Amino acid sequence: MHVHTFAKPSLKSLSGCLILGLLIKIGLSTALLAPSNWLKWAGPRASEAATGCVAPESTPSQRLPRLMALVEKERKALLAREAATAAKEEQLRHIKQEVESRLKELQSLQGRLMETLEEEKRIKGEHNRHLVATLQAMSPDRAGKLLEQMDEAEAVRLLRRLPGKEAGAILSLLSPEKAAGLSHRFLE
Repeated sequence: MHVHTFAKPSLKSLSGCLILGLLIKIGLSTALLAPSNWLKWAGPRASEAATGCVAPESTPSQRLPRLMALVEKERKALLAREAATAAKEEQLRHIKQEVESRLKELQSLQGRLMETLEEEKRIKGEHNRHLVATLQAMSPDRAGKLLEQMDEAEAVRLLRRLPGKEAGAILSLLSPEKAAGLSHRFLE
């Protein structure tokens, strides 16, 4: 097996390679970054996608009509977006009016419902007053039999409206279980 060893490069050869590399770099930089009219193939060009059409190198007087066409195209696009925005705003105004009218309708329905509930509460209060007056007019024995058959919540509501002596007299005539249940709920 034979190993090749290279001779130590001289300072002269290293500096020559370094100078040659720098000259190549300067040449390429000059060629690629030079003004577009210095070398026709050098330098960045506007992409066809950005301009919308293929445009050969032209003079400023030739570019003006193209720029005006691009400005006009952009103006038309803005007008179209503006028209679409105006149509959407009109649609939103229409929806807002519809929502407001439905809201007024719902508020009106809510008002009528509240009036109906108040009327029902008033009528129920009158019925309760009438029933309390009827219980007061009855003998405690008959009132006790009536309360024995009633729902506990309703019976308690009526007993609360009776004077204490009458309520006590009626409770004393009920069965012990019913009287205890009503007394317990009466304290709640």
